Amino acid sequence: MRSKLRRTWLAPLWMLGALLFAGCGPGVGGTGTGDAAFEAFGVSAAPVCGGTVAAQLACPSTPAGPVAVGTLPVQFVDAAGQVVLQVNGNLATLDASCLRLHFSGEFGSGTAGVQGFFGSYEVDGNGIDVLAAMSAVPVGGGGLTVVLRNVAGYVAVGPVLLHRATGPLPAPGPCG
Repeated sequence: MRSKLRRTWLAPLWMLGALLFAGCGPGVGGTGTGDAAFEAFGVSAAPVCGGTVAAQLACPSTPAGPVAVGTLPVQFVDAAGQVVLQVNGNLATLDASCLRLHFSGEFGSGTAGVQGFFGSYEVDGNGIDVLAAMSAVPVGGGGLTVVLRNVAGYVAVGPVLLHRATGPLPAPGPCG
């Protein structure tokens, strides 16, 4: 009885969400959030190879290189193997295995030097996308410190130190 009542109340909310995100799903070449994340954070799309993290990526080395196309694929991982960041072109995905969280976003920038990846995350495959921004700050030795925040400022992941993966990713350590 309780489950049926809950479905009765949740069905209109799911329909509203489907209507709001219709036409901007991953099948049209984007991150699945369209421009919603850029608008929510007051930023616009930008080439990652023009950002502060470019030196940690595999960006074109020639000035005439196609900066707008972004980086060649690179991966970063934390020491425990539980958080993995993949950057390809101007898009990034972050997987936090212990939190069962998956983020997907596109690089953007705004006023006052704001830069990062803007998109959405989903927890436990629940189908609910949460608008979010992931900041990435370069650190010595080819690493990045990342923090993932939702649009309300809540920290979902981080800060976590990631190092560039140079071979196969390690098996994730136990969640603690």
